[in-house]
Amino acid sequence: MTTTTLSSRGQIVIPAEVRRHVGWVPSDQITVTVAGDSSEVVLRKKESLEAMSDRLSRYVKPGTTPLLDVHEYYDLREAKH
Repeated sequence: MTTTTLSSRGQIVIPAEVRRHVGWVPSDQITVTVAGDSSEVVLRKKESLEAMSDRLSRYVKPGTTPLLDVHEYYDLREAKH
């Protein structure tokens, strides 16, 4: 476990060995979440849109038309029934 100090401006430095271990580099965006009602804080690298698209693409059948307009989808769906 590594210890860091909270500055008077509310900032902390994430130690280099931790940043290297999780693969964080300067300019990465990090999300901060409080875990439940505890004093535990969770830090996560914000996923890029490209990475999210790649990860989610495995759930889409090849040749599927992207949903661009939700209202159009429901209109077409109602027309079929």
